[in-house]
Amino acid sequence: MKKILYAFILSVIAIFVLNKMVYQEVPQKEQQKLLSEVQHYQHPIKSVSMEYIDNSDLKALDAVLKDNRVLMLGENTHFDGATSEAKGRLIKYLHENLDYNVVLYEAGQYDTWLMNREMNSHSMKVPTDSVAGLGLFWFWWATTETRPLIQYYQKTKVSGTPIELGGFDIQFSGNVLSGRRGKLLKEFLNKNKISINDFPVFNKNINTLDNLTFDSYANKILKGNQKNEFLREISKLEQTVLKLEKTPENIMYAQYLHDMKNNFHKSWKYKPGSMPSMHFRDSLMARNLIHQIDSVYKGKKVIVWCANIHTFAERYAKDYLPLGAYIKNKYGKASYMIDFSSYAKKSDKGILINKPGKFAIENAFHKTQTPYFFMNLRDIPENSLLRKEFVSTINQGIDQKRIWSRSFDGIFYIDTNTLLTPINK
Repeated sequence: MKKILYAFILSVIAIFVLNKMVYQEVPQKEQQKLLSEVQHYQHPIKSVSMEYIDNSDLKALDAVLKDNRVLMLGENTHFDGATSEAKGRLIKYLHENLDYNVVLYEAGQYDTWLMNREMNSHSMKVPTDSVAGLGLFWFWWATTETRPLIQYYQKTKVSGTPIELGGFDIQFSGNVLSGRRGKLLKEFLNKNKISINDFPVFNKNINTLDNLTFDSYANKILKGNQKNEFLREISKLEQTVLKLEKTPENIMYAQYLHDMKNNFHKSWKYKPGSMPSMHFRDSLMARNLIHQIDSVYKGKKVIVWCANIHTFAERYAKDYLPLGAYIKNKYGKASYMIDFSSYAKKSDKGILINKPGKFAIENAFHKTQTPYFFMNLRDIPENSLLRKEFVSTINQGIDQKRIWSRSFDGIFYIDTNTLLTPINK
């Protein structure tokens, strides 16, 4: 019996030793090769600050984007402060050196249109330091990291090459606009002699549209068949507006109503954050974005600001095709996706958080001891480990194994990211 026990113990030890040899030694060799390739193909970036004046480190983008029409700039999460700074520096460089004069956000199509109009005309008398809040979510305008870029946008408005701002999302995004939404819509309808009284359910709830995107709230307010009637009235109102003269304002209000109906439909039908919800939203964002690229900003170079996952150029899941896949299919090599990744993030207490798992490529990035770098995956040979399947946290900090070069064209790496710093007003 003891011989059997000893034999069992020895076999367990042998398996343990073998595992150590196979599952640790081999990955270490692969990690070393991966590290060598990263060091070979990385292009160091000196700073992420818009105030940094030596742009020699960004000139590598000139060749990368030579024939580009649509540049998608992702972000791992919407709350990465250093990423927002880096995107600001990139946008300034692209505007001043490569003729990119349009920036479109993952924000409400109508909200950002109104924001851009107010920056141009100041007809609503919104304070300069709040005007971006008409169109953008707070994390893209009300932080110390994003404020320099917003100021830069406004500065270009009085220059010979103004940046035009817009959005392509179906969601409501401007918190500064939320209290004015119903009033502005009623003023538009009244100006065009469209009676809001012909749409009783919509009229009753026109001042609480933002709240109705929450299904729990909508269920309390809209009883029986009123949800369906509410959507039917929005569709009817859209068709009424479409019959007006085709002015830019009338066209935008028709699109606004179309987006609004779909936004409510999404919020009430799908679980928030689910793949079907993402698929529905991305398909409509693609419709809006392609329309703007091809019609509103025809012939112009466009920068698209959104989350990394929306830039992905291939199917993410069986029930989710991201926005980037529509764009890549439509514009091919004239579109370029840059996604942002980091090794860790520094908390407000100075502690490093959100470190990757041990197999993530971000560990190799970190070992290069390069604070910031850009890597153009398009120019890397097919047999490189960087063009094969590997683990990365580039999607919302989650360790995922994919052939990432199929999802985006370039990586902008920030070794230690930061949290956004809200501006308290």
